[in-house]
Amino acid sequence: MKPRLNVSFPTLRQLCYWYGQQYEPQEGEYLLNHARTGIVMALRSALPNGGRVGVVAYNCHTVANAVVNAGCEPIFVDITGELRVDVPSLPKNLDAIVVTNLFGIRNDIAAIRKQCPKAIIIVDNAHGYGLPVEGDFAVYSINQGKFPALGEGGVLCTIGDWKLKIENLYKDLPSYGFVAQVKLFVSMLVKAIAYSRLCYRLVMKIKGLRELKSESIKETITMRKMAPGIRRMYKAWLPNAETEIAKQKRNAEQIGHWISDNGNLMVGENAFMAVVKCEDSEALKKEFAEIGVETETHFKNAIVWAEQFGYKKGTCPKAEELTQKLLMIPTYRAI
Repeated sequence: MKPRLNVSFPTLRQLCYWYGQQYEPQEGEYLLNHARTGIVMALRSALPNGGRVGVVAYNCHTVANAVVNAGCEPIFVDITGELRVDVPSLPKNLDAIVVTNLFGIRNDIAAIRKQCPKAIIIVDNAHGYGLPVEGDFAVYSINQGKFPALGEGGVLCTIGDWKLKIENLYKDLPSYGFVAQVKLFVSMLVKAIAYSRLCYRLVMKIKGLRELKSESIKETITMRKMAPGIRRMYKAWLPNAETEIAKQKRNAEQIGHWISDNGNLMVGENAFMAVVKCEDSEALKKEFAEIGVETETHFKNAIVWAEQFGYKKGTCPKAEELTQKLLMIPTYRAI
């Protein structure tokens, strides 16, 4: 099977690691090692004494981990069938909410603000590169498996009065030293080989077995500034951003021709992935595999993960239902 999940690190991008100019952040931008670091920083600046933070139940466990690492309590909230936050069900006593734009599908921030007028809004755009900065804070990811997949990195954006508080936190973050950056570069080269076509099947099989055996997903988040080499790669990639997004949109249109009922196909504004709603996601995954198209059931363990952070079954019924009914088709490789 030809790998389609974008987890590789092309050689030309790797060369940009040591050469070229570093990306210089814009006003209100902070360059970090992960998007989750940005969530921690946003919460620590806005809620230094902790608080109740809304977290989408159908999500990656890194978001709840970030909330806990910030000294706050995650309160899980449900989604709609269109993968947006279920606004009417939001508790009005939230101190903050992390609004995840799942697979680049944009939420109505104004409606969320109206429902929770006192809550700090952090927009999680880990899947939403290219979407505008909304809310009080917004985070973006350029990590492995994201778009762009540069290996490691995240960007925190904020506006208004939050800048000074973020600046105070940002200046104290450790930077990558020379040795640490060499280790990062070597690890990326190893991954480039591991995720090559020759090794890809075996690596993914081993990775799947390891995930099945994993008992705990709680972790202490290592917070750093973005590595200088990643900043160079980001600078080199930026001129291609619009072209790459346009390519994703064309691929998403092609995927639409494969799906018999287009009402079950959802695509975000940046077409990061095409999401298919079906009764049996694992069966459909096998059908696509037969024609050589790699797909994935991301977040199928979302509720199991959430339970480790205090989630109670039945709290978010739609999220529980969709964990078994969603299949993701990557759009960032040529079809």
